[in-house]
Amino acid sequence: MLNDTEVKRIIDAITEYRELVQQSTEMRDQLESLQKRWSALKAERDGLRTSVDALHQTLAQMKVDYQAVMKRMTDLSSTEDTVLDNVKFLIDELSSVLKKHEG
Repeated sequence: MLNDTEVKRIIDAITEYRELVQQSTEMRDQLESLQKRWSALKAERDGLRTSVDALHQTLAQMKVDYQAVMKRMTDLSSTEDTVLDNVKFLIDELSSVLKKHEG
């Protein structure tokens, strides 16, 4: 038969064990919550990464388009210069021809 001290020690051990089980359950719940949060953050990061990749692609395409527009503007400016030179030349020629007929 157990004496009072041994019974008290068994009761204390059971109480301590119950507390440890409770703490273990709480820690497991916290761990599950952290794992869910981690998964959510990872999914959010992956979504952001996809968005950033799409932005980089868009920016690269915009750069190509901008360079093409600048080339067209340069070509147009060059064409305008050529047309102006030709018009000046024609005006000079017409002026010369008119002066010959006037005189």
